[in-house]
Amino acid sequence: MENEQTNKHFCALEISSRAVRLVYGFVYEGLVRVLHAVETNVDALKDGYVETSDALTMAIKNVISSTNDALKIKIKEVVLAVPPMGLCFARESTTCTTIDINNRIVQHDINNCLSQLRKIKFNETTRVVDVIPYKYVLNNNETLYEPPLGKISSQLTVHASIYGLENKLVDGYIKACTDASLNVRQVVISPLAASMYLPKNERIPSAYYLLNIGAKISILTLINRGLIVQNACFNFGGDKITQSLSDKLRLSFKDAKMLKEKYGMDIEPSFKCPVFEKYSIRDISSVIQEAIDPLISSIGNKINAWSSIDHTINPIILTGGGSKLYGLKSLIEQKVQGIQVLDFNPYSFGARDKSFQNCLGMISYADKYLSKKDEDSYIKTSVSRVGNEKAKNSKGNTTSYRIEEEL
Repeated sequence: MENEQTNKHFCALEISSRAVRLVYGFVYEGLVRVLHAVETNVDALKDGYVETSDALTMAIKNVISSTNDALKIKIKEVVLAVPPMGLCFARESTTCTTIDINNRIVQHDINNCLSQLRKIKFNETTRVVDVIPYKYVLNNNETLYEPPLGKISSQLTVHASIYGLENKLVDGYIKACTDASLNVRQVVISPLAASMYLPKNERIPSAYYLLNIGAKISILTLINRGLIVQNACFNFGGDKITQSLSDKLRLSFKDAKMLKEKYGMDIEPSFKCPVFEKYSIRDISSVIQEAIDPLISSIGNKINAWSSIDHTINPIILTGGGSKLYGLKSLIEQKVQGIQVLDFNPYSFGARDKSFQNCLGMISYADKYLSKKDEDSYIKTSVSRVGNEKAKNSKGNTTSYRIEEEL
């Protein structure tokens, strides 16, 4: 018997440069449990933007069909990852009157505040895609960092980070889904999703740099207490490394990709031993290192610039399929002074490849935020303020990041 998607089970979809990925699952006891994970290869993006095609539509339909057949369900909507290309963000607050006759705070009150914050405008070409609350203040000035459900207060002030992306970028990703007869329940910024999957333990600090190396674009994001603080995109990915191997060793792209994934920047043994045709591990490693050096140099420069603000250098956490490159961790630690690199692998059975981390993170995101949203319209209440005119008119209140440089 076919079952409809349940409220607590979510379908996460990611369209990357080389593949479409899907994870269907739920959160239990704080951990993401995977019911089905699948990916299919397709060339879908150009400079981070979706290039709509019949091949992409078919790829999305294929991963949906695979999941429907495997689980005997019918998926109608997805949580969709988008890259932080041209990311804008601001921090604002709004105050709402609570609706309960006894002034007991309920989820509606928080939802009302968030709906008001979503009305903030960046500019004509940028839309708000997400609002992440990080602080709640009651009318007795009590401050809390988790939803104050059940607390007594006649008013509630919510402080939140508001994220915006270019209309053209978001519309392209959404259209790819609607062309495949899917509704998009929520757009989630990919590094924010990835950060939500990381375990909450002493190994993962409250602030860190999340480095995602994709096929064509690499993204460096400073995460602090679950919020995006800084972001940079680089026009460099694993394909450039593969192409460099192909050109310099005169190999097919397929063979070059195989050597990159199999050997990476491994250490040459004490005896000389060709591993592919006439080429040794040292030959392969030296070409890869030369190809990736510009990216690591740019990452180091960006970290130095960001750390000069608060004089703190945080560790790097690797994510994304390209971060599986052997020797990457030690090379970054060698090239970027004072940096520590943490290599984290997904724990969820059925999706333990790093390339699934964004999808896994969207399951965490959906469980935390979407399960608390009402399907009906928000109840209307009075709103005291949304930020202030001085803050909204200040250019320093919003930040925008685009592809930093061609590497």
